Amino acid sequence: MPRKPAASKPEPTPEGAAASSAEPAAAEPAAPTEPVPTQESPAVASAPVQAAAPAALPPSFLDRVRANRMGPLTAGLAVALLVALLLAVLVPERPNLYAYSVLALLLTAAVGFTVRYLTRSRGLWSQGTAFVATAIGIHVMSITGTLDGVGGGAAAGLLSQIGLSGPGFDDALLGALATPAVSTGGVLCGLVAAIIVGWGKREPHADHH
Repeated sequence: MPRKPAASKPEPTPEGAAASSAEPAAAEPAAPTEPVPTQESPAVASAPVQAAAPAALPPSFLDRVRANRMGPLTAGLAVALLVALLLAVLVPERPNLYAYSVLALLLTAAVGFTVRYLTRSRGLWSQGTAFVATAIGIHVMSITGTLDGVGGGAAAGLLSQIGLSGPGFDDALLGALATPAVSTGGVLCGLVAAIIVGWGKREPHADHH
C-alpha cells in the first residue's frame, strides 16, 4: 500500500515570532537606575572657612617699657628709690643687724624681680642694671634712715641742750645723695639682685646687650 507523506510542521508566522522573542525580554526585570552624584566644584569644596581676624590691641604700658632699651633701667631705679624712701623711716636709731638685713632683702627683691619681669633677656646688661639700681637704693635707704634717726631719741635731747637740732628727713636725703654709694652691703645686695635677674637655664644664644 502506498505510504502517506509525513505531515510537515507549520512554519511560524511573524506574529508568533515576535511574541516568542518578547517573552524573554519581559521576563527579565529592569535594572534600577542609580542617582548620579553631583560633584561640587573643587574650588568651593577645598576653600576653608576663614574666621574674621580679631582686631590688634594696642601695646600696654608694660609692653612699651619692655620694648624700650632703657625701660628696665628706668623702672629699676624708680623702684629702688621709691622703696628706699619708704623703708628709710623703718631704719632703727640704734644699729640692728636683723632690721638692716630684712629691709635690705625687701629692697633687693623688689628691684631684682622688677628688672627680671620687665627685661626680655637675662644677660649681663639686665644683671648690671639690677646691680646698679639695688646698690643705689641700699645706699639711699641706709644713709637717709641713719641720719634721720640722729635727730630723735637720746641724740635729740643732747642736741637740744646745746641749742642744736638733728637733721630732718630732707637733710638726711641730701646727705645720702651727696655721699658716694660704695659699701660692701650695697655691693652684696646688688649681686643678689643680679642673681635674681639672671637665674635660670643657660641660653647659648642669649643677647647680652
